[in-house]
Amino acid sequence: MLDFCLPASWAGNSHSPGYMRNWQGPTSHDFNGEFMRFHLVDRIEEICYGKYIVGVKCVTLADDVFNEHFPGHPIFPGTLILEGLAQLGGSFFEIMMKEKNLPLKRSVLTIVNRMKFRKPVVPGDRLRYKVDIVTMQDDYGVATVQAEIDGQVCAEGELTFSFIDIPDKKLHESRQQLYDICMKNVKVISDESNV
Repeated sequence: MLDFCLPASWAGNSHSPGYMRNWQGPTSHDFNGEFMRFHLVDRIEEICYGKYIVGVKCVTLADDVFNEHFPGHPIFPGTLILEGLAQLGGSFFEIMMKEKNLPLKRSVLTIVNRMKFRKPVVPGDRLRYKVDIVTMQDDYGVATVQAEIDGQVCAEGELTFSFIDIPDKKLHESRQQLYDICMKNVKVISDESNV
């Protein structure tokens, strides 16, 4: 999944009147060291192609976010839970494209629908992310997402992704390396009824 935190080199000075007006999109040079700075999925545990994927994020007090959120009462931000679910969901669509031998495109989060945060997440919690595919078309995909702690739902909603073509060989190679790391020892389920 693409993380659209645009480097200043793409858009110029953010205080100038023409900010983003002439942005032509990224080039392969722009991704050097500035792409996907943080990963909010530690491991992919289970995958059932075309149906669902399960991943985990272990929340620790060492996570930088707790310096400010909140001193003396650390709570993992809901926006980062959403980002972890979006990373897993977008990655699942990309993995399925590769599995189906379709042209490889990148998933970009476009719509967050009915997202609810039901329980605070604190250091020491192990988030279990699950993404279920609702539909996958040529140019977009929709998935329901859920985050749990010890079997209790802490966040859930529906995410829509657009699929875009980014012809950058280095980007594709780096994404594949990331998938290889996260999917080491993944359990592949061939039929959901066997779960």
